[in-house]
Amino acid sequence: MSDGGQRLWDPWKMYDAKPEELRAMKERSKMREALRAEWTKKYSNPFKSSQPGGFLHDPAIQRFMSLKATQAEHFKGTFRSAVVAFCIFAVPVGLLTWGTIRNRDFKESQYRNGKVMYKDRPDRFCY
Repeated sequence: MSDGGQRLWDPWKMYDAKPEELRAMKERSKMREALRAEWTKKYSNPFKSSQPGGFLHDPAIQRFMSLKATQAEHFKGTFRSAVVAFCIFAVPVGLLTWGTIRNRDFKESQYRNGKVMYKDRPDRFCY
């Protein structure tokens, strides 16, 4: 940077690919852009519902929706998934139940031993 603030190398021109691979990447990028533009043009057409069909069929979106619809059918349970399910469902329920019972027993023992007067109880109006 001592030579007038200009870099000796440009990181945007340094590639780990051969020139023909770079050319192929640029061509694929142009094809993707063309397909994206075509999809946007078709999707944003306000008259598409008046045409037969009325919707756009994209195979990639259809594959994704089919994957999500049949995800449970292809699930294979493992030890890890069982542990995760136990930690997500059973552990919180068990901890909340234990805490609630412990808190109830503590308050009940305080009431029965006379450490909390009746007029000072927070639930004195509950039957």
